[in-house]
Amino acid sequence: DRGRPQIFYVDSDGARVRGDLFAVGSGSTFAYSVLDAGYRPDLDRSAALKLVEDAVRTAAQRDAYSGGIINVFFIDRQSGLWSRVKRISDDDDTVRR
Repeated sequence: DRGRPQIFYVDSDGARVRGDLFAVGSGSTFAYSVLDAGYRPDLDRSAALKLVEDAVRTAAQRDAYSGGIINVFFIDRQSGLWSRVKRISDDDDTVRR
């Protein structure tokens, strides 16, 4: 994996965990239920973004403390470059239905 882009979760104590995907916070168990059911390493960009949005929406619908403003980022597997591709907020009624 050296030389290839990787993602890590770093907790408040500085512990670092490498992985393929992460969900963090009070709604993470709801998000993981969607991610675990739909994640595959070969997802294309469009399918990956839909999966992430579905996971975030599920967490926001099921957990009273999730939601607000959600920024969805995409990290390109080849280049390691990342960009924000979507911003979802409670104000436009796209998170809570």
